[in-house]
Amino acid sequence: MWQNKPLVFLLILLSFLSTSLFAQKNTTTQELLWSRYYLKLKINDLYQIRQEIEERTYWFPWRQHQFVSRTFVERKLGKGWNSGLGFTYFLQSLPHDPEISDYTNQLELRPQLELAYKQNLTEKVILHHRYWGEFRFFEKTNGSFEFGNTRLRYKIELRYSPISNITIKVFDEIHLNIGEKIIQNVFDQNRYGASIQYMQLQNFGFELGYFNWFQQRRSGVDFYNRHIVRFTIHHTLNLK
Repeated sequence: MWQNKPLVFLLILLSFLSTSLFAQKNTTTQELLWSRYYLKLKINDLYQIRQEIEERTYWFPWRQHQFVSRTFVERKLGKGWNSGLGFTYFLQSLPHDPEISDYTNQLELRPQLELAYKQNLTEKVILHHRYWGEFRFFEKTNGSFEFGNTRLRYKIELRYSPISNITIKVFDEIHLNIGEKIIQNVFDQNRYGASIQYMQLQNFGFELGYFNWFQQRRSGVDFYNRHIVRFTIHHTLNLK
């Protein structure tokens, strides 16, 4: 376990970064609810398809914030590693202000690459690493799409299963923007939180969690501090 000192250092660095950013001015606080359906379609011992459909809404006042549909084809590489190729349909309501009821929708398309590693620390504790590369294409007023930037994401998650059908998760994820159009907001956002997952059946269950989403805006001095409650339905279908 202590062979992963660089990971511990990274976690400390991420926490320090989050704390430093919170000290900045011009922070807008929002409360949101995310409702997600998460399907895993197991094709064989090597391949599976993951499908997520998520509705994201403001709470106070209530209105849509974002809608996300994400599809991944995943392949196991062995020794705890797996890779994935995905595509995300991302619709967001602008401006990001729940007080404004007259809003417009902007579509974003994201081809994605994934590399993940599952590390068994003990019989009941797992450390999961996920690396994502996203290529972001934004819809223009004439209906065409323009490449915006690349975004790199790293997520580290600790999973503890006290019994077979319950899993407690704690995670931290950082997003970095890369591209010629990125001037001030190279650090895009940081997300950290926790959840509890209960699998009522072997292939069906629920997850409830909270996480904080702290995001730097284009100006570099304005930030969003979002408190999010997330409810997930987990469903697994085995085609083997």
